[in-house]
Amino acid sequence: MSTMTDADIHVFGAPAMPEGGRDARPRRRIWPWALLLLATLFVASVAAGVLLLGETLDQTLDGLDIRVDGEHVLSLPRGEAAWWAVGAAVLAAMVVLVVVPLTLLLALLVVALVLAGVVLLALVAGALALSPLWVVALLLWLALRSRAAPAASMSPPAEASSRA
Repeated sequence: MSTMTDADIHVFGAPAMPEGGRDARPRRRIWPWALLLLATLFVASVAAGVLLLGETLDQTLDGLDIRVDGEHVLSLPRGEAAWWAVGAAVLAAMVVLVVVPLTLLLALLVVALVLAGVVLLALVAGALALSPLWVVALLLWLALRSRAAPAASMSPPAEASSRA
């Protein structure tokens, strides 16, 4: 019966395992590709939605003719009016989907920071009030006060010594 050693295995080109027992080759990660796929699908769906909205408005709008008090101000042909409407819809969607949530999150952040500050001040006040160092300071103050009291009672008052 023959036995194979570690040296025999490496003769055939098998990669050596590092000391930690893990393979030294880098593993492929799938999450960047999944993220790229999701971003591509999102951009494609937005583009398709814009094109669909533009074509729909192009077929339904007869152009745009703006008059104020009977005076002609602006007129847009059929296709151009549709694409201006698409631009306005995209801008409105961006405001609704980006600006409004960010504003709400900013307000929530301010509220959370104020509450965190109040909680932090309460914790600091509680830590100072319940600190064991206060007991040491109180005992030291009592010890020094009791020593200072007999010394003050032994010396004569300043007025009595000046009269004599």
